[in-house]
Amino acid sequence: MSESHHKRIFVVDDDIKILESIRKNLEKEKYFVYSSDNGNKALDIIYNEPPDLIILDLIMPDISGEKLCNELKNDSLYGHLPIIMLIPKKELQNNFDIKSLKIDDYIIKPFSPEELKARTSLCLARSSRELDANPLTRLPGNHSITKETQHRLDSNQVFSFAYLDIDNFKSFNDKYGFSRGDEVLRMTARLLTSIIRSYNSPECYVGHIGGDDFVFMVPPQFIDEACTQMIKNFGLIIPTFYDEEDRIRGQIKSTDRQGKIQYFPIMTFSIAVVSNEKRKIKHAGEISDIASKLKKHAKTLEGSNYVTDRRR
Repeated sequence: MSESHHKRIFVVDDDIKILESIRKNLEKEKYFVYSSDNGNKALDIIYNEPPDLIILDLIMPDISGEKLCNELKNDSLYGHLPIIMLIPKKELQNNFDIKSLKIDDYIIKPFSPEELKARTSLCLARSSRELDANPLTRLPGNHSITKETQHRLDSNQVFSFAYLDIDNFKSFNDKYGFSRGDEVLRMTARLLTSIIRSYNSPECYVGHIGGDDFVFMVPPQFIDEACTQMIKNFGLIIPTFYDEEDRIRGQIKSTDRQGKIQYFPIMTFSIAVVSNEKRKIKHAGEISDIASKLKKHAKTLEGSNYVTDRRR
């Protein structure tokens, strides 16, 4: 499988000819390319369909590339996404301070197809080495989550850590296939990031451990509302992923490996919440251990639930 297979590249440029040129050249390399000629709309597209790499023009009429770049890099959820800036040659000749840009690389306009391909490939390779983003949702992966959790503990930051698991996801995957299962995971990621972003706090964080396991970290005052909103919104949306017959029945009819008929309810959430607000926690492993035990308890309860560690 080639390095470019399934890599998603989002291009933002108000010049349609440049957009089409980039799309044509990168699609030849088997990248999936999507784009916007409007900087203000670009943020919504990125939040709903996060890419592996963003290629962004410095000069645009509605919002400058520098301002858009700063908004992205300051975002606590998707600030890790790599950005290549397209910079007109005349800007560099005018002593433009390129060091002021929060970018991962840049390409001088006009550029050759060979340079575009090389810069894109190098930026993606560097990003893969430095970041373990989940390939499906583009959220930070297990290593990044552990690193962020330990950093908060070491800096004595008070926060709530929530471990989210989707109940009955495996049975859904078995019946409907991985493609529809992946759509459920993408929807969950969009729902989670949308709710957490609404708090507009740099202390908020969302990660995807893998499979149907997610985590999020928020200041303690937000945790009850965040869990309640996640459970409510997921409950409204998830039935639409089932066929009408299963949706009306409220469960999936399936056969296990022994040939026995089994029934699995519509998917729900089990959320385990751990906080260092009222107890001292020194290591990320402690949080993981406590959350794992709480999650097991939450999964014994009917429907969607969140369980909070009450020990001091």
